[in-house]
Amino acid sequence: MKNIVITGGSKGLGVEQVRRFLEEGCKVYVVANMRGDLDEVEGDVVYKETDLSNWSDTSWLDEIYADCGKIDGLVNNAGMHLKKAMWDVSPEEFELVFSINVKAMFAACGRYAELHKEQGGAIVNISSMGGLIGLKTAAAYVTAKTAVLGITRSMAVDAAEFGIRTNAVCPGFIDTDMTRAILAKDPARREKIEGRIPGGKFGTPRHIANAIHFLISDQAEHINGIALPVDNGYSIAS
Repeated sequence: MKNIVITGGSKGLGVEQVRRFLEEGCKVYVVANMRGDLDEVEGDVVYKETDLSNWSDTSWLDEIYADCGKIDGLVNNAGMHLKKAMWDVSPEEFELVFSINVKAMFAACGRYAELHKEQGGAIVNISSMGGLIGLKTAAAYVTAKTAVLGITRSMAVDAAEFGIRTNAVCPGFIDTDMTRAILAKDPARREKIEGRIPGGKFGTPRHIANAIHFLISDQAEHINGIALPVDNGYSIAS
């Protein structure tokens, strides 16, 4: 049985990631600041309440490692969005976006490597299509998600000698409850977005979960340091 840690795994895309790994018989540790939708999930799930904005504290990782002896896969999924142009972002907002999206991930990757130098393992960091292309009025978010790719490449190079692989997944437009609620107020915007997607439709949370599961799995043993877009071609469309 593999042990998987998913940060931000109690809501949204994270819950589907939890379900995907449970289907494979994994034990899943969810690190988040609330239980969210976890009560609707059946299986071997351990919830660990943690405020990842306190990014330098990685004791949660040590505690999970002490409990299971090896973390086969770490999914750094926790993140936050901020829809503001660069000149409207306050120093406090910028610091919060970077603390959760970048600093907490940086610290977790480093500590994971320290704990698994003799065991190997796999990390998947969640970036965004915003890590690959510009997005309007999302300057702090795009900057942070671009930094995620830098973390991923650096870890892929530095930790390879320990048998640790590090990859990133870059989700595109995903059909979630929140996305549907936002775009229901602006049907023309959804039509415009779908018109730019070569495949013509939004993705699902399962599409993202499947990509993460693959990169953590032994099937991806020779894949290290990539940024995998899961966006139906949106990021390369003209």
